[in-house]
Amino acid sequence: MSYLTTCKKTFAMFLAVLVFAVSVVTPADGATTYTYKGRKTVYTDRKSEVYFEGSKLSSPTRYGLYINDNFMIPAKSMLVGKGPRMKYKYNKKSKKIVLTYNGKKLTMKLNSRKIWVNGVRKSKLNTAPLMVKMEGKKVAVVPIKRVCAEFGLDYSYNSTSRLINIARHKEPAKTSSGTVKAPAKPKAAPVTTSTVVNAVRGLQATVFKTLNQAAFIATLGPLARDDYHKTGVLASVTLAQAINESGWGTTTLAQQGNNIFGMKISLSGNKWAGSVWDGRSYVTIKTREEYGGKKVWIKAKFRKYNSVSDSIADHSAYLVNAMNGKNKRYAGLNMTKNYVQQLNIIKKGEYCTWSSYVPELTKLIKKYNLTQYDR
Repeated sequence: MSYLTTCKKTFAMFLAVLVFAVSVVTPADGATTYTYKGRKTVYTDRKSEVYFEGSKLSSPTRYGLYINDNFMIPAKSMLVGKGPRMKYKYNKKSKKIVLTYNGKKLTMKLNSRKIWVNGVRKSKLNTAPLMVKMEGKKVAVVPIKRVCAEFGLDYSYNSTSRLINIARHKEPAKTSSGTVKAPAKPKAAPVTTSTVVNAVRGLQATVFKTLNQAAFIATLGPLARDDYHKTGVLASVTLAQAINESGWGTTTLAQQGNNIFGMKISLSGNKWAGSVWDGRSYVTIKTREEYGGKKVWIKAKFRKYNSVSDSIADHSAYLVNAMNGKNKRYAGLNMTKNYVQQLNIIKKGEYCTWSSYVPELTKLIKKYNLTQYDR
């Protein structure tokens, strides 16, 4: 073997190793990255949704991050343009961030734990504000819990649904004599309150990939119960169908289309009162169905929704109002509070071609005590 050939092979091996090394240390395009304590880090933890009094602030390109045991959110996009509508200034030279709200001025600095309120030095932040490259663009993120505390805003985090909620602080009611009224005793099931329901109105099915079965039910339960009170479709039936049709929210259809009930684009003439589908958005999925006792694979177009709550609303509107000629396809469904009767009406109306559909859903309702939401 010639000396030149040996050199070529050695150089080729060197290039291969170099390319491999670069591919390992270089973050993938679109990765969320930040520099913390002098070290560049690729964010791999969960991305949280953020709400202000039930209105969604986060988006696919702006979301909450969990860094150093603190939730950080983009200050400008969530606290200024939306949410509480604070005033925001950022000085590139000094790296100072100034937030103003309700007569208070809060000053912080990137990569520094120091904080001032109206010029007065306060106790240090647990995590300093950071400049994060989020979906290809640099944004300044701040520790939202501390910001809320300094401005007198209420802050809460739902560990089940991974939601951060911010709200204006409400003073307790007072009696005619000026004393504070004793707070009312909480109801037995506070998870049914409109506050919780509103907090997950914009829920995306992608969150289900991070939840276990109990958390899935706890997250979807309040929405199903709220829908039951409006439409008469039992929450237990809604939950059982969602579990069965979406594989606990993890199917391709659920993840890509927020469609947790297998609703196709063409159903009963495609129109019924109360439908919230936009009439055009869809996902094409390969699905298995049963015809004449034989199970086959087919490709079909399914509805795509803006949120899981839209999927629930459209599904219930379909069950209550869809027509089959001059008669309602699922006549009498919302006239009974017996889940077995509702399931049989759904099967009779040919919602699903699966012969074991009713027994499967009945088993789910019993196993996971889904009737707890039928109240």
